[in-house]
Amino acid sequence: MHRDPAVELHLSLDEAQSLYALLEDLLEKGEGDHNLGRTYRLLGWRILATRGGTGLTGRVAELAREADSLEQYEVARDDELGPLLDGLEGAENRDP
Repeated sequence: MHRDPAVELHLSLDEAQSLYALLEDLLEKGEGDHNLGRTYRLLGWRILATRGGTGLTGRVAELAREADSLEQYEVARDDELGPLLDGLEGAENRDP
């Protein structure tokens, strides 16, 4: 079975964030496809891995750095944030 060859890019953080914003805009307008959505998620994961921070942001950045793949990162993030997000989305935490 033939696989697509990989392309490696080296972008500055500013360039990566600009590209991420453009991809987000396209997706919000419904102009993206499955591949564009995955590229957006992949770029977001790698941007996050370059960042530091404290608290929750720092912990999520650490998860991004530790992951070997986008899918591994997303599972770890969901495991870590799932209970927190569930709590925030609970009825008792919603505005009346």
